[in-house]
Amino acid sequence: MATTLRRLWPRTFFAQLVLGTVLVQTLMLGVFITWVVSAQRDLAQKRTTARIADQLNRLSVASARQMARGDNSALQDVLELAEIATTIQATRLTDLEGKTLAVSDAGRNRGLDAEELKVLPTATKQQIFKIRNGQPEAVTPVLQNGKPVALLWLEPNPSSAYNTANTVARIAFSYGAFALLANLLPIFLMTRAMTRPLRRLSDATQSIVHNSGTESVFPLPVTTANEAGLLTVNFNTMVRELEAQRSGLLETLALLDSMLGNAPIGFAFFDGDFRFVRLNGFFAEMSGEQPSAHVGSLVNQVFAGEFGQRLEGCIAEVFQSGKAKRDVEIAAEPTSDGMPRRTWLMNFYPVCMQANVVRWVGVIVSEITDRLAAEETLRKTEKLAAAGRLAASVSHEINNPLEAVTNLLYILRHHEPMDEQALLFIETAQGELARVAEITQQTLRFYRQSASRSRTDLAEVMSSIVKLYQPRLTAARIKVVKEFRGGTELFCFGGEMRQVLANLIVNAADAMQGGGTLSLRARRGSGRLQNGTWGQGIRVAVSDTGTGMSPQTKAKIFEAFFTTKQATGTGLGLWVSEEIIRKHGGSVRVRSRQGEGSGTCFWMFFPDAVAGEIPSAEIRAKS
Repeated sequence: MATTLRRLWPRTFFAQLVLGTVLVQTLMLGVFITWVVSAQRDLAQKRTTARIADQLNRLSVASARQMARGDNSALQDVLELAEIATTIQATRLTDLEGKTLAVSDAGRNRGLDAEELKVLPTATKQQIFKIRNGQPEAVTPVLQNGKPVALLWLEPNPSSAYNTANTVARIAFSYGAFALLANLLPIFLMTRAMTRPLRRLSDATQSIVHNSGTESVFPLPVTTANEAGLLTVNFNTMVRELEAQRSGLLETLALLDSMLGNAPIGFAFFDGDFRFVRLNGFFAEMSGEQPSAHVGSLVNQVFAGEFGQRLEGCIAEVFQSGKAKRDVEIAAEPTSDGMPRRTWLMNFYPVCMQANVVRWVGVIVSEITDRLAAEETLRKTEKLAAAGRLAASVSHEINNPLEAVTNLLYILRHHEPMDEQALLFIETAQGELARVAEITQQTLRFYRQSASRSRTDLAEVMSSIVKLYQPRLTAARIKVVKEFRGGTELFCFGGEMRQVLANLIVNAADAMQGGGTLSLRARRGSGRLQNGTWGQGIRVAVSDTGTGMSPQTKAKIFEAFFTTKQATGTGLGLWVSEEIIRKHGGSVRVRSRQGEGSGTCFWMFFPDAVAGEIPSAEIRAKS
C-alpha cells in the first residue's frame, strides 16, 4: 500500500503543493460542512418542535370551538386551512379510540398506522414522536371544559427542515470551492516563481555532472531577492570553487599521470583475480608489450614460468595479510632469443578503499641487473686489492729466507770441507726454502676458489692466516691469543671464509699500531638465524685492543667505499665480508669502545648447512 502511494505521489514540487492543498482543503471543507449541517439540523429540529407545539395549540383551540358548535363542516375547513402552511403536510382529528372524525386532503384514504396506534393510549397530553422513516408527527388532546374529547394529529412537512440544512451545505460547499481556487492561484504563482530558479539550478547541476558547456551557463542570473536568489548566489560561488578544485585536480592528475608514465621505475596495480588494472611503460617493458595489452590480463598470461609464479605469490600474500612486502628480488632467466638474465627489485603494498579491506595491490619495480653486475665487479676489485696487499706481504716474507739461502750457498761455495758446519748451513737453507714453500701454499689456498661448498675447519683457517702474517704481527708487538673449543668444521666455501677472517685479522692488526692483543675464538654453539629462529652452528669472535671506533664510524663500516685508512684502503673489505657472511646464512655483531679499555670485537655466527647442501657421501660417512 505504502509503495503504491509513493508511486502515485506526484514528483514535481508544483503538483505536490496543488495535491496537498486540495486534499487539506477538501478534508477541512468536509469537516466544516458536516459540522454546519449537523448544527443546522439540530437547530431546525428545535425550531420545528416549537413550531409544531404552537400549531397544535392553535388548531386544538379552533377545533374545540367548532366541535362545541357541532359544525362538522367548519371543523373540516379548519383542518383544510391548516395545510396552507408550508410546514404542515396533513392534519387529522380522531376520537379517543382513534376513529377519524375529520381529516385534511393529504391525510385521506388512510387511517392511523401502527406507530400512531402505539401512541394512542398515551395521547392524553401533547407529544411529538417518530413514525415512518423517522419522520416526526405530533398529537395533542382537544379539550372541552378541561376534558379531552378528541385527538388532533399533525404531520409536519419534512422538506421544510431539510431545506435549511441543504441551503447551508450548498453555501458552505460553494465557499469552500471558491476558497480552494483562491488558494490554488497564489500557490501556482508562488511555485512558478520557486520552480523556475530550482529548474535552472537542476539543469546547471546536470551540466556540472556531465561537464558540458559550463562556461556558457555560469554564472546563473539572479532574478529575485528572496531565498531562491540567495541560493543562486551561493550556487554560483560553489560552482566557482568546484571549477577551481577541478582544474587543480586535473593538473594534479596530469602531473601524476606524466610522472607514472615517464618515471624510471615501474608501477602496476593488480586486483584480487591477479589481473592488471593499470601500469606504466617501464613495467610494460619487462614483457616487451604495450601497456594497453596488459590491462585486464592475468599475471601468468603475461609472465610465464617461475617469474610469474613468484610475482603472483607476492601479490596473493599482500591481499591475505594486508601488509606491504618490501625489497623482493625476482630474476628472469635468459631466454632463447638472446635476452640475458635480468633481475628486478620489487615492493608490494596494499591499496585500501575501506578500513582493512584491500582493493588492489600496487607494485613498484626497479631493475637492479646493472647494480648487481657492479657489485660483482666491486667484489672482484676488493679481491684484487687484497691480492695486491698480500703480494706485498708475501714478497717481503719470501725475500728474507731467499737472502738467507743466498748467503748460505755463498758460504758453502767457499767452504771446502763438508764438515758439520757445512751440513748445518745446508739444513738451515732447507728450512728457509720450506718456509718459502709454505708461504706460497698459504697464498694459493687463500685465493683458490671452489665451485661448491666443502668442509672447512675455521680454527685451522684462522691459524694459517696468523702464521701467514706472523712476522707483521711480531713486528707490531701484537700478541695473539687463540681459544678454539669443540669441532669447528663448517660446510662452506673455504676461500670466501678465509677472505672474511683475513679481512678482520688484518683490520685488527691495523688498529693496534702501538701493539696489543689479538684474540681469536671459535666454538660450536647456538645462535639466531636470519629468519629470527635459533639453530646450531659455529660461533667465531675476532677482537683487538686497538683504538676502537666512534659511533658514527661503527654505523658505516659495512657501507661500500667507506674507509678510515685513507689512501691505503678501498672501503670494500667489510662490505664484501658482510655479504659473504649473509650468503652463508650467518649474522655478525660489532662492539667497539674508545678511550680507556678501548678495542673492537666482531662476533659471527655461521649455522650448520641443511642436509640438502651436504653431499650424500658425506652424510653417509657421518652416519
